Amino acid sequence: MREVTGYGAGNGPYMVVHDSFQGLPNLVGFTTGADRIGGDVHPYFAFGGATTVPTIDTGVGAGAGGTWPEAACTRYGAMVNNR
Repeated sequence: MREVTGYGAGNGPYMVVHDSFQGLPNLVGFTTGADRIGGDVHPYFAFGGATTVPTIDTGVGAGAGGTWPEAACTRYGAMVNNR
């Protein structure tokens, strides 16, 4: 793709590499020296061993999402904020 779009700022799109559900730490060093590369991660509560999960459909406004927004920030914030 870079042969067609060029290298450096303003040349071509970003390319995104999925973490294959292994977590962002597995992408560290994978693209060292790369130009316009992003890492993609999809964390899911469904696979975290929780036996009961509250509904996310709680309307609109300040309470929208119920406990989900805080739970997501608590569980995944450190993983995505420092990359």
